[in-house]
Amino acid sequence: MADHYERLGILPGATIAQIKAAYHAKLREFPAHTYPEEFKAIRAAYEALRKEETGQYEDFFKFRPLEPELNPEILKQMREKALAQLEVSLDDLIRATF
Repeated sequence: MADHYERLGILPGATIAQIKAAYHAKLREFPAHTYPEEFKAIRAAYEALRKEETGQYEDFFKFRPLEPELNPEILKQMREKALAQLEVSLDDLIRATF
């Protein structure tokens, strides 16, 4: 990483704005049509430093599955309520069918 900072002519720990300013200054100093190899190296250094700076926020947007903790007492109550609603007498079933 130190090589990337040296290539752009900045100190390690530079802000993203300083990195961007140094990158544009180097591009003016080494235009792509005149210095293609230097241009590629400068571009690679900038991309590496930019990814390093923004990489600290990448995991913020990653999906993390929830691991719910279910209370067994509440589950038991819900199960009893559901079963109570399902219980139908034979007379009620016959009346609902016909």
